[in-house]
Amino acid sequence: MGETPLILFPGLGADRRILAPQLAAFPQLIVPEWIKPDPCESLPHYAQRFAHQIDPGCPCYVGGASFGGIIALEAARHLQTRACFLIGCVRDPQELPLRIRALRKLKHWLPKFPFEFVAPLVGVTVRLTGDRMRPLTRRVMKIIADADATYIHWACGAFLNWDPTQPPPTFPVYHIHGRRDGVLPARRTHPDALIPTGGHILSLTRPNEVNHFLTEKMHALEDPTESPAALIEPNPQASHV
Repeated sequence: MGETPLILFPGLGADRRILAPQLAAFPQLIVPEWIKPDPCESLPHYAQRFAHQIDPGCPCYVGGASFGGIIALEAARHLQTRACFLIGCVRDPQELPLRIRALRKLKHWLPKFPFEFVAPLVGVTVRLTGDRMRPLTRRVMKIIADADATYIHWACGAFLNWDPTQPPPTFPVYHIHGRRDGVLPARRTHPDALIPTGGHILSLTRPNEVNHFLTEKMHALEDPTESPAALIEPNPQASHV
């Protein structure tokens, strides 16, 4: 298992810091830096181009957190993917909450949104009130403050226009989700495992459970005769792709 590359994409506006606990746990983990999108580039085309740049040239595991999971689903089609892992993500737009699906109908207003002010505003907030924030909140806010506005602008538009590539992938897709996720509610998704007290940023807030989930699934694929003891709640209603 240790020799098989694991590629994980961070969430929207995030970087490798959001996956720090996974980087510490998996020596074979690759967290690629976001590449610059072409103007008006679709999410599937961007993911295909990204996959060609990071292709390890051998069988690998691919996955991602939140928006990164969506990129992973598309990029994995262009790699020698053994399995795809979704961390606090959705498999298709039908699993998005109503408020986000409503935004998909208003995506033509997106160019008018001042994304260039978001990161500086978050940065000011961290500097002024950071000492009163919980350490994890301050850490996440700092990551957002460092995000590139141009990329965020493109990613939001690409996400709202996302139309999953068909037919369904031929590799297995495994999904872990937080039952208390307020961004992508678990009730609309069909994860293989639920973390009862987990929110949206599982990679940082519930790293042990996420790492166990990844280890368990990779181990089962490498050696089907053994499986670690469960630390998370299996979802009996999960639907496998």
